Amino acid sequence: MQKIIKEGSWRYSGTHFEKVIVVEQDWDQFYEEGYGEGEPYLNSAGIVYYLHFGDYWLNEFGNISSRGVTVPFLSFNEAMKHAENELSELKWNN
Repeated sequence: MQKIIKEGSWRYSGTHFEKVIVVEQDWDQFYEEGYGEGEPYLNSAGIVYYLHFGDYWLNEFGNISSRGVTVPFLSFNEAMKHAENELSELKWNN
């Protein structure tokens, strides 16, 4: 399971705004891709939340990918707090 639960934009520089989305999923993409060591990075419910920065699309496996940085969090609140603290002029669409 993978779904976008929040979408918005933030000021990257000057008058240029970039997309940001919060994705909820039940698998650790870094672990599955061989980048993570040890156990998958999932909360006690088996969920992880990712902030994806920049444009996004569905990759060849049907999963959400982005051209920018992707950051994992164990809760929706942690992801939101990070976005609100780190992104300039953040505006959510929903």
